[in-house]
Amino acid sequence: MSDSRQNQPPRWPYYTLAVICCLTLVALFYALSSNSKTTTDPVAEMRAPVNFASLPYEERLDAPMEEGVKRIDYAILRALQDANVSASGIELVAIEQQRFGDETFHFQQLRINSQYTADELITPIATALVQWANKATLTKLSTNMYRVTFNDVETHLLKFNKITATTDFDKNPATLDIGGHLTIVIDDLGESISAAHSLAGLSYPVTFAIWPRSSYAKEIADIASAFSREIIIHQPMEPMSADAQPGPGAVYVDMTPEDIRATVRANFKLVPGAVGLNNHMGSKFTQNREAVREVALEAKKRGFFVLDSMTHAKSVFFNEAKRQGLIAFRRNVFIDNVKEVQSTLHQLKKAERIALAKGTAIAIGHPHPTTLLALQEWEKQRNPRVAVVKLSELLNF
Repeated sequence: MSDSRQNQPPRWPYYTLAVICCLTLVALFYALSSNSKTTTDPVAEMRAPVNFASLPYEERLDAPMEEGVKRIDYAILRALQDANVSASGIELVAIEQQRFGDETFHFQQLRINSQYTADELITPIATALVQWANKATLTKLSTNMYRVTFNDVETHLLKFNKITATTDFDKNPATLDIGGHLTIVIDDLGESISAAHSLAGLSYPVTFAIWPRSSYAKEIADIASAFSREIIIHQPMEPMSADAQPGPGAVYVDMTPEDIRATVRANFKLVPGAVGLNNHMGSKFTQNREAVREVALEAKKRGFFVLDSMTHAKSVFFNEAKRQGLIAFRRNVFIDNVKEVQSTLHQLKKAERIALAKGTAIAIGHPHPTTLLALQEWEKQRNPRVAVVKLSELLNF
C-alpha cells in the first residue's frame, strides 16, 4: 500500500510566503507610523492656529473685579445678540476708571438702541447675568434705565432707547479730528507663523510681543520687521500659581540677581529688532521690587522701554522701571479674556473710549482665532477719531 503523503506537494513554500507577508505588514506598519510622526512636530504644533483654545502657558488674571466686569460685558452682549439687537445699536457712551480695593476697573455707561423696549430686553439680560456673572445684581432705576453691580459695586449703567428705524450709531460724522491714540499689543507670539501674517496684514499697526524661546521667534520677528511692526520681548516671569507654567527662559524671585540678568540678557539676543519688553504672566515676580529692578536695569542697558502687563493689581514693575530711568507703560485693557468675537470687539471699543478720555490707551490681546477675527472686523468699524500707533509713539501724545 503506497503512502499518499508522498504524492502531496511540499508545504514549506506556503510557510515561507506567510512569513514574508507578516514581515511586509510589520514593515508597512512601522513605515506609516514613522511618516505620521515626522509630519507632527509636537513643538511646532504646540500652538497651531487650529487650536488656540489649549494654549499651554496662560495664567488666570489675578484681578477678580476686572474679571467680573468682563463677564458682565459678555453676558450683556450675548443677551442682546441673541435678541437680534444690532451691534451698531450698542453704544459705549462713557467710561470711567474706578478703584475697588487694590484693583482698578472701568465703569461703563451703555446705551442700547433697538426696536425693543427695556422690559423686553431686561429678562434675557438678567438670565445671561445669572449664567455668566452670577455675582452681578441688576436693579431698575427708571422705565428705561438699569444699574448693574458686582460685589455691591456699580459697574454698568444701561440706558434703553427704542427706535423705529435702523441707524448706524458707531459712526460719528461730526468730526474726524484725532481725539486719542491707542496701542494694541499682541502677546504670546512665536508658535504660529499664520497668526503673525494675519496680524501683519492689518491696515493698522499692532505691536508684536514675541516669546524669546518660542519655535519661530526669529521668523516672526522677520515678518514684523518686513511690515514695519514694532517688536518687544514677551519675557516669561513667575506667576502666583504653581500650576501655571511660564515656559522656558522665565525668571523667578528666588534666582540670584546675576541669574535674572543673565537669563534676560540671553533672551534679548533671540528676538532680532526688539525695542522693549513686557511680562508674560509674572503675577508673583512683578510684585517683587528687587527682582523687577534687575530686569529693568538689564533692559536699560539695551535702551529698551518696559510695558507692565498688569497681571496683578500690586505689580511694581511700572513704578520700578520709571524709578530706574526707563520709559515705561502700563496696560489698560485685556481685550480677549473672553474668547468670543463680539466680546473682544466690545473691549476694543472700551479701549477706544479710554483713549478718547485720557488721550492714550494700551490694549493687550493674544493670537486666538476669535481675536484675529475681531481685529479684522474692528478694522472696518473702528472710531476714526482714535489713531492706532506703535507703543513707542505713545510718548509723543
